[in-house]
Amino acid sequence: MTLNQRIIDALSPLGLPVVPDTDTGSRERCLVFHYDLLPHQFADNAPVWYRALVQVHLFLPLGENGMQLCRRVGEALVRAGFTWPEVLDGADDQTQHKIFECKALIGKE
Repeated sequence: MTLNQRIIDALSPLGLPVVPDTDTGSRERCLVFHYDLLPHQFADNAPVWYRALVQVHLFLPLGENGMQLCRRVGEALVRAGFTWPEVLDGADDQTQHKIFECKALIGKE
């Protein structure tokens, strides 16, 4: 299973669109994710694993109470094998924006 599919499978039950590397467009509510891969644990001059630095962005309309949804996003990521995420606030004057930063180890294949 790809890392993209692992993230999508983990977050889809929350009932919001889950999209990789995409502008939110006209969606008021959605989850957007991206990640960086860092080589990890070298053997024979090659990495055995990659450490994925994952960001999941939750976008909601202003005024909506998203506290329970934020908790559910974090729990879904942990159940899927990611570390407990740090949650940052990226809101502006038009949109709520929570950023979940977590990590995972994945095979290099």
